[in-house]
Amino acid sequence: MFYENDAVRKQKIVGDLNKYIMSQKQVAEHLKMARSNLSIAISKGKLKPLYVFDHNSSRKLALFYRKDVEAFLQNRDMHK
Repeated sequence: MFYENDAVRKQKIVGDLNKYIMSQKQVAEHLKMARSNLSIAISKGKLKPLYVFDHNSSRKLALFYRKDVEAFLQNRDMHK
């Protein structure tokens, strides 16, 4: 059931997603790395998605928590 304040709730969700969540493409661009290298970092457990849609599909959609991406970047830069 939808309520009158659903439009406001929807705007808040969109705002929070833009503030805290990144797609795999955004992460790769932010880290300045190829998507294939990002996939390797994910498979090695160096960077973990916050949530993966269609986990059993070949076309997964991974979402990342922005703070985790920033921590990965800082850690990577320290080890260069």
